[in-house]
Amino acid sequence: MDRYLVTGGAGFIGSHLVDALVRRGDSVRVFDNFSSGVAQNLAAVRDQIEVIEGDLRDREAVRRAVQGVDVILHQGALPSVQRSIEDPLATHAVNVDGTLYLLMAAHEAGVRRVVLASSSSVYGDSPTLPKHEGMPPDPRSPYAVSKLA
Repeated sequence: MDRYLVTGGAGFIGSHLVDALVRRGDSVRVFDNFSSGVAQNLAAVRDQIEVIEGDLRDREAVRRAVQGVDVILHQGALPSVQRSIEDPLATHAVNVDGTLYLLMAAHEAGVRRVVLASSSSVYGDSPTLPKHEGMPPDPRSPYAVSKLA
């Protein structure tokens, strides 16, 4: 049984990952600041997981969250294109700096694997479907740039 940390685990995608991991029998810890994710998304598995309320911008909280895990599924982000235009510094602080803090803490803690969630927004307005990782990036917002970084 692997020990997982799901950042942004109370969000839409993160909570579905948490559900799948619990069904599979893995040990799951969620790290979320509940700014866009909601506790209700975790209600069905709440008694089977550990939840840490914290922010990716808090290096010490991130260090504590990664202790003892094997794999990190990094979904945590400020996910709004509009908000990134209105407040690009906050988007950068969470999506870029927060990811760096997470990667540094993971390295220090000996985490085996980190899986980073990106966004189709890194490909801009390309009409190509489906999007794929071989496409050239064309970010059109601070959010897209932060997910590409």
